[in-house]
Amino acid sequence: MLDRVDIFNIDKLAVRVATEGNGSAGRRWINDAKAVEQWEQLLAEQDERQWDPQFLHDEWTQVILGQGLTTRAEYFKARRAGRGQRIGREARAAIWRLVERYVKRLDEQNMWTLRQVAERAALLETERAETIARANSTAPQHGNELRHRYRHIVVDEAQDLSPTHWRMLRAMVDEGPNDMFIAGDTHQRIYGQYASLGQLGINIRGRSAKLTLSYRTTHEILGMAAALLGEEEWDDLDDGNDDLTGYRSVLRGPRPVFRAYPTWEAELDGIAERIAAWNDESVAVAVPERWMAEAVAKRLSKAEIDASVIGPDGPGENAAPVHVGTMYRFKGLEYQRMILAGVAEGALPGSRVLELKQTDPARYGTEIKRARSLLFVAATRARDSIVISWHGKKSRFLP
Repeated sequence: MLDRVDIFNIDKLAVRVATEGNGSAGRRWINDAKAVEQWEQLLAEQDERQWDPQFLHDEWTQVILGQGLTTRAEYFKARRAGRGQRIGREARAAIWRLVERYVKRLDEQNMWTLRQVAERAALLETERAETIARANSTAPQHGNELRHRYRHIVVDEAQDLSPTHWRMLRAMVDEGPNDMFIAGDTHQRIYGQYASLGQLGINIRGRSAKLTLSYRTTHEILGMAAALLGEEEWDDLDDGNDDLTGYRSVLRGPRPVFRAYPTWEAELDGIAERIAAWNDESVAVAVPERWMAEAVAKRLSKAEIDASVIGPDGPGENAAPVHVGTMYRFKGLEYQRMILAGVAEGALPGSRVLELKQTDPARYGTEIKRARSLLFVAATRARDSIVISWHGKKSRFLP
């Protein structure tokens, strides 16, 4: 049975499909962080100051690549659901010119972003699906007809997939009963990917159900984490809204602890003292910024607490009992006890996000939601108990 099941990271699946076709030989693939750096370099070379590199990257990946737009005219007519800031025809023309220069720049360096790989994979799978439909409609083969790549697809962490990913998946499986099973939570959307499944040919209206019972964390932690989301509006992976009404837990435990410190050094001391007092094996410290993780690990080492900083691939087999990392690193992990440290204004939300309030209010709202989601994800990694600390002014997200 298992030999009939493929288990893939979504980007690795896209790479597999893209490399099956022609045109990808010799290409180097870069992730989103490197792609934004390419935008920064392009804007510097063009002395272009109107647009932010991250905004252009998101516009290109979520709208242009996400909808498979190939002409400027198509972009002029495209919906930009979830993008916040409204832009007119003149602005779209300017963005399209920059996108053309950006793609040319990548081509000259023989590079593709992972989003381009996903777009290539979506195009190939769509062409394959169209070929299958034509062949089976004109010459049915009585049980031997051509088939899609998969009969069923299960998607986890659906909120993290881009529109190009969804276009690829939609084309990989024939539409019908039990074609796709999708699990996701937009309150945990920390990568800024927005997609309306209905617009991408995936019909979930009237077919979805809300899971409200949590087995991961206690009633006390779940209630606190829900409060961190504030009064923001959250979508349902389509064009509707979602909330945490009715969510509950079967577990009970101590109330979350909130602790203020006068300085970062004092907070580091407090983290070390708290972990030493716990004396547990399943403990983690999550912080908003990378430099904080290194500082925490160094302070724990000084206190003779065995800790390791976890990287993009999570804790390795030989990782120390106490895990330290940025909040992004803890997606999908679980611990008995958690410390969320450095949850201060200027760190979460970050100072760059706060600056957007005057320069780009629409994007400011989007980034504030993303920061809330990040804090929510980190808080719900704790099963039994949690401590949230800060130094200086506490984050506006905290009660």
